[in-house]
Amino acid sequence: MHLFKYFASLTAFLILIISTINAQSISKQDTSGKPSFKLQLDYLSNYVYNGRADSVKAPYQITTATVNFGNGIYANFIANYLLTPNDKRFDFFQLDVGYEYKLGQNITGEIYGSKYFYSNQSNLLNGDITSDFGATLNYDLGFVQFNNTLDLFFSGKSDFQYMPGIEKSFEFGETNSKWEITPGIYSVFSSLNYYESTLTRRLNALKNQKNNPAAANVQSATTITDKGIKLLDMECSLPISYQKGAWSIILTPTLAIPFHPIHTTTVNSTTLPNGSSSSNTFDSTPYSEKNLGNQFYFQIGLNYKF
Repeated sequence: MHLFKYFASLTAFLILIISTINAQSISKQDTSGKPSFKLQLDYLSNYVYNGRADSVKAPYQITTATVNFGNGIYANFIANYLLTPNDKRFDFFQLDVGYEYKLGQNITGEIYGSKYFYSNQSNLLNGDITSDFGATLNYDLGFVQFNNTLDLFFSGKSDFQYMPGIEKSFEFGETNSKWEITPGIYSVFSSLNYYESTLTRRLNALKNQKNNPAAANVQSATTITDKGIKLLDMECSLPISYQKGAWSIILTPTLAIPFHPIHTTTVNSTTLPNGSSSSNTFDSTPYSEKNLGNQFYFQIGLNYKF
């Protein structure tokens, strides 16, 4: 029921935006009206989020099914299969609904919403994020394209993220047999609420007394010690693609340079059935955050349009 309400709200939001855009006589990127489909298979060498990665590498096999309705509206379904040895599973899924637009000759972008579904075993550092509303605005200056992405992420609290960047595409070959290289540099500015969490559970307080149902309440609350919007990383990428008819292969090597280590404090509080309580406060900053380093990773994929 909650999922239905979410997508009903998302649909209404997109309809409102699209109606506004149409009222302003904005031309779309594709007005053919004919739906197209794309299936893409990718290998991601390591999962990196805002320049952060787990101390144990997390490679993924990613399957993406896309339908583009030919009027700017599209939908993606993405399945992410974790390939870590001895821990293989479908780790999370993503569903996107969006609208691509074009303003004149130089401005393009999209408006989109996403919903995330995680495995109970998933331990992604951004795994508290449940959904996302966002938009992009790209301006082609000729010698370079200036891109902007704004996102509002929802978890226990909402997060704002802004990603500006510049890139330039170079194309070689014929229309039906084409190479494209797009070097780019991006920065990520974000608030950090997704890094905080509160967990409450109940533990049997008197294990040796089987007939006693009394249980202790245990609460663990993790908070950021330096809150606010931070520059989290800069990313240099070099996507290289080759298209032959309906087939394309894409290789995207990326170097992520992280900034501003995220320090956290955790308070564990235990309340016994008799009302007595105790707490323990400690520095819970992950080892990987205390020892931030550049992250190099790549994604390679093959897709087919039909």
